[in-house]
Amino acid sequence: MPDYLTLFSSEQIRQLETLGNQRSLGTSLMQKAGKAAADFAMTLSKQTDAPVLIVAGPGNNGGDACETAANLAANGFSVSILLCADPQKYLPEAHFCFEHAITKGAKIIAPEEFLALQNTSWSLIIDGLFGIGLTREITGIYADVIVRLNSLSSKNSILVLALDTPSGLDTDTGVVHGQQHIAIRADYTLTFIGNKPGLHTADGKDYAGKVIVCHLELPEYIYPISSCVLNCPNSFEFVMPERRQNSHKGIYGNVIIIGGADGMTGAGVLAARSALFSGAGKVFIGFIQPIISYDPSYPEIMCRDAKDLEYATGVVVAGPGMGSSEAARDILNAILDAGTPLVLDADALNLIAADNALQKKLSNRTTASVLTPHPLEAARLLGSTVKEIQQNRLSATKQLSSRFNAVVILKGAGSIIASPDGSLRINTSGNPGLATGGTGDVLAGLCGALLAQGFHCFNAAQLATWIHGNAADKLVSKGTGPLGICASELPVEIRNGLNSLVHSRHSQV
Repeated sequence: MPDYLTLFSSEQIRQLETLGNQRSLGTSLMQKAGKAAADFAMTLSKQTDAPVLIVAGPGNNGGDACETAANLAANGFSVSILLCADPQKYLPEAHFCFEHAITKGAKIIAPEEFLALQNTSWSLIIDGLFGIGLTREITGIYADVIVRLNSLSSKNSILVLALDTPSGLDTDTGVVHGQQHIAIRADYTLTFIGNKPGLHTADGKDYAGKVIVCHLELPEYIYPISSCVLNCPNSFEFVMPERRQNSHKGIYGNVIIIGGADGMTGAGVLAARSALFSGAGKVFIGFIQPIISYDPSYPEIMCRDAKDLEYATGVVVAGPGMGSSEAARDILNAILDAGTPLVLDADALNLIAADNALQKKLSNRTTASVLTPHPLEAARLLGSTVKEIQQNRLSATKQLSSRFNAVVILKGAGSIIASPDGSLRINTSGNPGLATGGTGDVLAGLCGALLAQGFHCFNAAQLATWIHGNAADKLVSKGTGPLGICASELPVEIRNGLNSLVHSRHSQV
């Protein structure tokens, strides 16, 4: 059976649903979904005398909701269905589930009656308004119901369970459509048949809550191979190697940070410190101008004029605080000619976006390239807008990876990692504490250090993205942040995270 980590598109889920119904004997998938949802709901609301509110919409998701109501009522729960549909328009299976709920004693509430019930002490709200088929803005009475439900659950601290997806969230893209951002804010999402990418990136990170997957007993052999997987240590197809006693700094590679133009020296320093704490053998900063003599906190970092460095002698991380001067462009041009493993971030990406010749050089490279854009940098590279990038983060990352023949990390909530072969990862770590200046420079330095230590390009990107987010999570768990986390606080936690992966592997031997 596919695990929680494997992600499927809505089209794949619909195909699986069709195959599953064809093979289902006796019990339909809708009945299985309703039972699974009721079973899970009972773990959230253990008091049968506390009323449960279930919202049923016009499609099959409404049928799931009705069957959930029937199962809960059969187990002694006081259940009310907020019916936002004409049950006579339900397809036969959904209509059967609606009748089943009535038979078991569920009460029906019309949307216009809902306002009078705002003071009811609901123990749980179950969202079955819209499912994975919705790819448009929610308007009208449905929007009004969602706004009221969100207000009610927030004001009275009522847990919300979404069936399959929070109503209003696009499970392929993670987008809530429309300027008003109207969607159910769930504490839990019980998603059926397979996990879905939109629950884990973009708006999905704010609306889905904790995601639980129920495969509805579909046989494993009908599932397709998916190229999209959640990014975390359990999904890594590599291990963090333990260092040999008989080793030296030359084995762990050189990282050359190119950046730190006037007024942005700190960006280069942050990237360099990150590379140092991530295990690189030697770390250099090549400053555009002016040049600082050394980093007083970490004098191990060697400071040079960017023009004086031999780029082919290490992994180059270009862009942190690099600026957009002609000198910066000339240095970037020379770096692309050097054929060294390369991490491109920040100003390096902006320079490439503005120069077709640099774009061509990058696309024609045969050595490892990692690009780490945020949405605005991605938009510049693709000649689009931030809105268009965020409307489909997975597609944008795939486009960048294919166009520039590079591994790409599109930063943001649920960062996307793409390889030119079409492989996709959605990162699971991180929090809003990373939304501050300098954290991207730290990620770039970390990527460079892993490449210098011999990691494959795609593996380095996966590990770096997860460890970077995990560092912020560790800070929050210790009481630092998310508000006010500083980028300079991350490298120590990054070091701890990398070493913990080595130790956890060693402890399993």
